[in-house]
Amino acid sequence: LQIILVLCFLLFWLYSAGASSVQKLSNIEELKNAEYGKSAPHHGLQLLFWFAQKVLDVDKNNNLILDLNFDPHRGDFGFHLYENRQGVLPLLSWQSYYSVGNLSYPAANALPPYVRRYYRNTNVPEKNMDRLIVSVDQNRPNRMFKVFITTHNQEKSDFDPSKTYEIDPALISEIRYPIDCRLHEEKKNMDDERCGQFLKQIEYNSIDCTYISRRKKRSPLSQCNTFEGIKLVIKSTKQGSAKLTWKIPVDIMKNTKKVVVNIDTWQNTHSSDRKKKFTLYEPSGDLETSVSLNAGLQPRLQLFDSFGTPVTWYGPEFDGANRVIPIRIKGFDASLQLYVEDGKACARLFIKKTFSNWKDVLYYSWVGFYKRSQHENHDYYTYQYAVKFAKVQSYNTMMYDIYQYKSNLAIAPEVQIRLLMNRNYNSVLAQTTSWESDEEITILPSKICKSVPGHKPELPLLWSDSEYFYGPEFYDANKEFPTAISNFDASLQLFTKDGKACAKLYIEKTFCDWEDVFYYSWVGFYKSSDDKNGDYYTFQYAVKFKKIESNSTKDYDIYQYKSKLVIAPGVQIRFLLDKNYDKTLAKTKPW
Repeated sequence: LQIILVLCFLLFWLYSAGASSVQKLSNIEELKNAEYGKSAPHHGLQLLFWFAQKVLDVDKNNNLILDLNFDPHRGDFGFHLYENRQGVLPLLSWQSYYSVGNLSYPAANALPPYVRRYYRNTNVPEKNMDRLIVSVDQNRPNRMFKVFITTHNQEKSDFDPSKTYEIDPALISEIRYPIDCRLHEEKKNMDDERCGQFLKQIEYNSIDCTYISRRKKRSPLSQCNTFEGIKLVIKSTKQGSAKLTWKIPVDIMKNTKKVVVNIDTWQNTHSSDRKKKFTLYEPSGDLETSVSLNAGLQPRLQLFDSFGTPVTWYGPEFDGANRVIPIRIKGFDASLQLYVEDGKACARLFIKKTFSNWKDVLYYSWVGFYKRSQHENHDYYTYQYAVKFAKVQSYNTMMYDIYQYKSNLAIAPEVQIRLLMNRNYNSVLAQTTSWESDEEITILPSKICKSVPGHKPELPLLWSDSEYFYGPEFYDANKEFPTAISNFDASLQLFTKDGKACAKLYIEKTFCDWEDVFYYSWVGFYKSSDDKNGDYYTFQYAVKFKKIESNSTKDYDIYQYKSKLVIAPGVQIRFLLDKNYDKTLAKTKPW
């Protein structure tokens, strides 16, 4: 028995040692020299670039923190559990591996077009072999511990260890922040072009005719560069139908006798009412169609040569949720998502199965449909109670139940949905970004520049103005500068009004999801700086601070709260991340 145990231990040790010997890539140069997805139609480098844009921060333990709305258990972007049965990656104890990059998953339609560019335009295995794998905390899925890139072994049903690499957080940061922070500052959707520059830097080869051509006989139009620069995008009209936006290089238009675009649903090619054909005469433009907007709609560009022979290029399939993941419902294991069906605005609820009494808790909750995000909560177009949503079969998650509701509001730019706790119109628990908003696909120039060496972000006027001592705000604040909140683009300031101790939060405008990040954060008011964190006189949650108008700064939003504590020498305020009293992120100097 002892011999068997020793042999088992040795086998386990050898297995673990073999699985742990994964090469780590720490910078762009090492990635450039790695044998990984360096030519079309591989999409692994594009996948890595996309992932780097989703990372919000790297904490003191070198953990990667993702958007708080993200949950791999829910199947966002096609993430799914990877069991590591062959031991390609290091063994885990309390963490789990999740993989993304299988472009055949329906949820993978939410990935950007630059990731999916070659998927429909090629017919070789290499088009869908690359993956990105992360190890996550089972209880906090947005906390990533390690990131790997890997490629399927064509001869086996698992990944190739020789083409598997661990990605250091430093490399993630290097990919995320370009050297030239002024790059495309004026463009709303710059990720596509930034990804192109990243691929050029890595020396990715996109010119490979054996992959691009689908035709048995070649013509000049079937050359690879025919497809460079072509863009086809499906968006929404104000009536809920598909609007085609296209851009075709002028030299292609000159060498082409006829350009035709077919719009249909890839998954359901027998649906004749969704098949439309349009002839294009200009190299760029917008075309409003009568095709009802639905998930899976795909534009197919046909270029005809002088012999009338077509060459087809497939544009990206339309994602029914506009490539926006669900928004977390504050305080509950549930999320809300806006999507479209038959041109109508629809709402989807993801309810975690452990939230078994959700119908009792959210019995009076309702989802309002709004034509504009600027509309007040009571100015909804229509609404439906959450408990009346219809349950649907879930194809991509076992941890959530999914409920949906289809409204009679036509989907259009600026449409938004909100979930309110009850008939108190101030009780908003979740609200989606506006339909076709650039918020979720754009990285602001100031955010990009932040980590660039030598870049100094512009400070608000009240911090840098040489006359600030004479302004009322700094007098009320006892002439103290705001105190930085550790690891976040925010600061805390103690001031007084009507003899009471007050708190002011400065939130950098690039920190757009601060309410999610600080949802459980609170500011405690203390009579003395010697008081323990739990001995506060009173407190208030950060998300309940009131936003104020300010003409003194354009880079920060300002929120403040007035307490009942009388201001006096020794009074102090502290910012704590959550109810764990040890997580103090900021504390002011005593008054």
